[in-house]
Amino acid sequence: MTSAWPPLDLHAHLSPDIDAAELLSLRAVIFAPTRSLSEASVVLKRDDPLTCWGVGAHPKIVSALEGFSVTTFDRLLDRTAYVSEIGLDGSTRARLDIQRAVLRAILGLLRAKPRITSLHSYGATDELIDELERTPIRGAVLHWWRGDAQATARAVDLGAYFSINASSLKDDELMARLPLDRVLPETDHPYGDRDQANPRPGRTETVEHALAIRNALSHEEVRQQLWRNLAALLADTKCQDLLPTRLAAMVIAANERSS
Repeated sequence: MTSAWPPLDLHAHLSPDIDAAELLSLRAVIFAPTRSLSEASVVLKRDDPLTCWGVGAHPKIVSALEGFSVTTFDRLLDRTAYVSEIGLDGSTRARLDIQRAVLRAILGLLRAKPRITSLHSYGATDELIDELERTPIRGAVLHWWRGDAQATARAVDLGAYFSINASSLKDDELMARLPLDRVLPETDHPYGDRDQANPRPGRTETVEHALAIRNALSHEEVRQQLWRNLAALLADTKCQDLLPTRLAAMVIAANERSS
């Protein structure tokens, strides 16, 4: 499939020292999470034209939670349009108290400085929505969402978006509940695409194909819609100026085409 727009990948884990030429060879726009503030401090010094590096504190990583600093996070937040990976992880319930404390601190900062915010909620979908209802933010994107009908409806009411990967497509009931104008593609490489042939960051065509069939649209129409969704998310958060310059120009073009 060819398109005037490159594929989008709203959540793909990359090595902090990945070569810049290798990133460009992926021919995709990638939003790359970090798991800790120390990792974010390194990657936010990079200048990759089509990759937006994030700042995060992964809820499943003890050292990231224990090393969290509100002051450091706030400083790093000024250097990126993307927050990830943050959230709650129910598979490690012994640490839910510290997870919740870190998440609440971050959500408090995001109230004043909205960003595209990719939220982890494995095993804790209801608890995460509880936190977003307690501290609503603009720009919430529920990464690899697994919530039931009630939790999904609550998320939609909050204005949240949903990033879906190839593994998400296995849940037909979930896919039927997600509004197309709230969906964004992801790989969650190397986790969410592990069952795909030749998995790599930015390879979201499988998601596009499924959305095209489900919505009776062409691949190009789906990709344009996904870019419009990204443009709407950035318009809502007003953090477009923090994107890499080339990526920001592409978002402006996508927004103008949809107006």
